[in-house]
Amino acid sequence: MKTLSLTAWFWLTLAGYLAIAGGTGLAFAEETHIMIRARAVDAKFIGSGVGGMRAVVEDPKTGVILDEGEIRGSTGDTTLLMRTPPERGQQIATEATAGYLATVNIERPRLLRFRIWGPLGAHQSQQEAAVTSWVIPGRDIIGDGIIINLPGFIVDAWTHVSRDNQVHIHAKITMMCGCPIMKDGLWPPDRLEVKAILTQNGEKLREITLPFAGPANLFQGKTSIKEPGIYEIIVYSYDKTTGNTGANQTMVQIASE
Repeated sequence: MKTLSLTAWFWLTLAGYLAIAGGTGLAFAEETHIMIRARAVDAKFIGSGVGGMRAVVEDPKTGVILDEGEIRGSTGDTTLLMRTPPERGQQIATEATAGYLATVNIERPRLLRFRIWGPLGAHQSQQEAAVTSWVIPGRDIIGDGIIINLPGFIVDAWTHVSRDNQVHIHAKITMMCGCPIMKDGLWPPDRLEVKAILTQNGEKLREITLPFAGPANLFQGKTSIKEPGIYEIIVYSYDKTTGNTGANQTMVQIASE
């Protein structure tokens, strides 16, 4: 009967151990925490005020989800975020600032994708954004954590028709964090181009400007439609300075007399 040399025994033992470790995938895994936050472009953090955001941690190659949850909390400190430029290295999130503390068990440094979707309370304006980052086992990324910027506006549009076939168009528009658009505020309405595009059967008929109606977030305009039928109205908000853009569509039916 042959006996194994010490070297052969070592390599066989190591191979068996690695096979067991590889099978579980967690033999050397360490619990690692990552704070995920969503911030509206040119505004504050996105949190519970607009229904929160969905946060997902996944493998960018396989799509396997390692953790997921909801970003909840406040929009953050207005002065710190919007009025006082932070110094390099200064934390901009407070204890109450919206975030989701994800937990992953990883056995080696991994490149992970962090994906957000929402706002969950504004279905017509939901958007997605993602970023990838290396994560090291046991090396938490907390404090400000990973901040993902989400562009756009929350736009909610509706109409009503008066007896003379005047179509009155209304739009409530806020920043993605729910922050208000108002005169003399941090987000003044005169920076925005707000219009309604009237279409029928895929054909553009005209654009209608929607002036600010106040006191906050509300824009209104009207147009006359004489021909009976079903029309689509797409309301959009656009900020040339930041590129923030949002839109919402609604339908209107003009009855025959």
